[in-house]
Amino acid sequence: MSENVPLWQQLLAKRREWLESQPSLSGQLAAMGREMVKDVRSSLHESYFGRPEHAAEAGSPGNPTQYMVNQDLGTVHGNYDHSQDHAMSATVEPQPRKELER
Repeated sequence: MSENVPLWQQLLAKRREWLESQPSLSGQLAAMGREMVKDVRSSLHESYFGRPEHAAEAGSPGNPTQYMVNQDLGTVHGNYDHSQDHAMSATVEPQPRKELER
């Protein structure tokens, strides 16, 4: 930013940029409410019947989706380390095929 702009205006501009990149508060509150209802139902079901109602929904905090896992591993969008594939293929020798004889 420019040197003529006071520091407090620069901080406010940075805060505004950060706020624009955040999800809406109403959407977050609605998602938290849904998770709360699911947790209460699961707890009640577990206390009455001795087991949870069903498996956690994909994408919930304790159950990431496959995309989230791959993204954390760095195997999404071409970031996969192909050198491992080449190393494995170089060490594996092809087995001769044996045909069935009659």
